[in-house]
Amino acid sequence: MSKKRTSVSYVIRDVHEPVHKGGVNALFIADAPADCLFTACRDSVIRSWNYKSKTNISLIDTYEHHNDWVNSIFYSAKHDLLFSGSSDTGVKIWDASKGFVMSSLRTHRDYVKKLAYADEKDIFASGGLDRRIYIWDVCTLKCLTTNNNTVSTAICDGHKDSIYSLSVTPDGSLLVSGGTENFIRMWDPRACTKSGKLKGHTSNVKALVLSPDGTQLLSASSDGTVKLWSMGQQRCIATYRNHTQGVWSIAVREGWNKFYSGGREATLFESDLKTTESSLLLKESGSILDVVVDDDNNSLWIGTTKTSVNKWELPSTKSTHSIIDKPLISSPAATIKGGDGLKSAVVLSDKQHVICTDSSGSGFLYNVLGAKLVKELGKIDIKEEVMARNKQEFIPNWFSADVKTGMLTICLEESDCYSAWVCVKDDLDGNNDNKINYGGLIIQALLQNWVCTGAPNDPTEQECRALYSKQCALPPHTPFALIEGSEGCGRTLFRIRVDETGNPNDSRILDELIPGWVYDLRVKNEMPKFTKIAFYIEPYAEDPPPKSREGRLSANDFLAISKVIEYVGDKILGPQEGPNPVAHEIMIFCNKQKLEPHMDLRTVKHTIWKSGSDLRLMYLVT
Repeated sequence: MSKKRTSVSYVIRDVHEPVHKGGVNALFIADAPADCLFTACRDSVIRSWNYKSKTNISLIDTYEHHNDWVNSIFYSAKHDLLFSGSSDTGVKIWDASKGFVMSSLRTHRDYVKKLAYADEKDIFASGGLDRRIYIWDVCTLKCLTTNNNTVSTAICDGHKDSIYSLSVTPDGSLLVSGGTENFIRMWDPRACTKSGKLKGHTSNVKALVLSPDGTQLLSASSDGTVKLWSMGQQRCIATYRNHTQGVWSIAVREGWNKFYSGGREATLFESDLKTTESSLLLKESGSILDVVVDDDNNSLWIGTTKTSVNKWELPSTKSTHSIIDKPLISSPAATIKGGDGLKSAVVLSDKQHVICTDSSGSGFLYNVLGAKLVKELGKIDIKEEVMARNKQEFIPNWFSADVKTGMLTICLEESDCYSAWVCVKDDLDGNNDNKINYGGLIIQALLQNWVCTGAPNDPTEQECRALYSKQCALPPHTPFALIEGSEGCGRTLFRIRVDETGNPNDSRILDELIPGWVYDLRVKNEMPKFTKIAFYIEPYAEDPPPKSREGRLSANDFLAISKVIEYVGDKILGPQEGPNPVAHEIMIFCNKQKLEPHMDLRTVKHTIWKSGSDLRLMYLVT
């Protein structure tokens, strides 16, 4: 059990996600044995594609174990391994042919933005927003398993701000890094020592590419320029000012004679490294995030902030177009079509459902307790749809909803996960006054298959689990994560699917990382106490006198007004005497507004009373 501040998040999604639901941050063309195009998406999924087909570019496999944007990838053909870095702060090593994670490296403390591989030396570097560069040995990482996941690493320490770009020579003798310091640092990765600085950019250095022999460097920056550097002289020898906005990606052709640059403005330029001439090559549909060159097929693959990935065939003859001309290539030769990711989410008043809209404007109704899509709503105005579905009711916020990855993520925090107690009138067992806790239901459902090592075999606890599973059953493919931090934004400690929690190896990891507030409910079956509301009940008066401390009552905040009516009839009015008692109607008022019997105290206090003072109710007998 972990004592760290840890939150829990889970994703409502389909069993398979074959298309991109967000922008494509990184691309990599892999040689045999993988022989595919890898795409790293903001929906947290890596996909491999049969990119060589001219008529039918098909999905080969999906790689799903990250919990946030995948920012950088590379493939080692020598080992048939795929490596990825993500905003969930993790670096993962994948068996590329089988599609599963061999190991997860949780050394970084913030977003991992870039990986750089020295294939001759079999080392790679990882860098990100924690301002540190880690050097990893691929042969060592290849031997890691779930049970043996401890590895030592070298650190290049010295950045004073976030790292966004890395590049390393194939022999691993020179490493360069850039970021929001606005200059480029040079390193000897063998000794993890600094060897110089290159100054000239005035904004974030977003992309770096070293020549294979390490004599030259290309850098791209948010200042809108691309610079060519002589590493021997440690100075800028050419500046390309083709772009009007930030440049985010560079790709260089074999032979180090031409490069392609793109960024925020969605235009791609082709530039000559010898003559420094440039041409406007194409215009994308969204800001360009990554470009890779397929030299064998004389083409480019481009990932953008849109969900589709385009293939552009390069002209076979030398371009005569200047910068100001229209794009040389008018349309892509092929497209890997993406889907419409979710863009907005609003939690409804019942705190069970969420309405989302995607990038096309279509609406969707999700059930949080069932982790499923309830209904496709078509084109909607989300504000009008929410107003139409919301009721006059108040249930505490026990979760938050996020659509950063293009899919609906539900985030649970210790501070409010167990705050929503409700009274279920007609539950599965026929009990008309059953009290349930929404957050408790979800925690039990997420961990329904987990058996905590060393926990007592309590029959009562097993009965409670059986009851919870009837009331809240999640799809077995539902992924959830333990996150060090709050609101689902932080360092991902562990990600697992609901149907995997019973695996012995995964159970042992859960034993170690599960937070105390989850452990107490799941293992000890300890639920938090009900929230109480203080109130007064007195006869109706148009101008009520100031209240005193006498007659002050307290009840659970989800107590229904119908129960208050019963209290007035039984305790205040008392039973009627005589052979023919007259039936009376009892009405309850607050701020001169008649209350419906189904309303509860917290709804009355938050929507009608609207004051921090004790609730004041009045009864009227007719």
